[in-house]
Amino acid sequence: MRLPTKRTRILAGLALFGLLVCSHAATSEPEDELKSAIVLSFLRYSEWPHLPSADTALTVEVLGRASLAQVLRRALEGKVVNGRLIRVVESKSAAEPHDCQVLYVATDKSSEIKPALAGARSTHALTIGESDRFLDYGGAVNLLLVDGHMSFEVNLQALADTGIEISSKLLRYGQIKGRRP
Repeated sequence: MRLPTKRTRILAGLALFGLLVCSHAATSEPEDELKSAIVLSFLRYSEWPHLPSADTALTVEVLGRASLAQVLRRALEGKVVNGRLIRVVESKSAAEPHDCQVLYVATDKSSEIKPALAGARSTHALTIGESDRFLDYGGAVNLLLVDGHMSFEVNLQALADTGIEISSKLLRYGQIKGRRP
């Protein structure tokens, strides 16, 4: 019996690595990378009136798809926005208290969206979602695909309720709902 050569072991290792990468890519949505870039833009162009001490991280909490939490963690974790590190955490339950500045709701189940938004209101977190009725339920920012491009819509009333201000430089790229006359 012949033992595998070093070259054979390396090729087998690369093949296994390729399978792992392919299976990882298959678990996340193709748009998740774009969503992470949009979330980063909202972090950069938003101002929170009630932030904890200056050395506290900006926390993005993800409720719903674990694969999105992984993509956001890879794309955002460790970046600095307005002198604050970004931290990404995964929420296990909509009823769980939300100690974050951004709550990303990655589900379309109203039974999870509504309690999550209720909890986020009390902490004045910016809420971002991806459900057709997210703004109707009281969410502030909804990400959507329009003609193959990632876009967003903003509920101005929900945003005003949080006290968070988003720069008009960013808002001009989205659709505004609830604009006052």
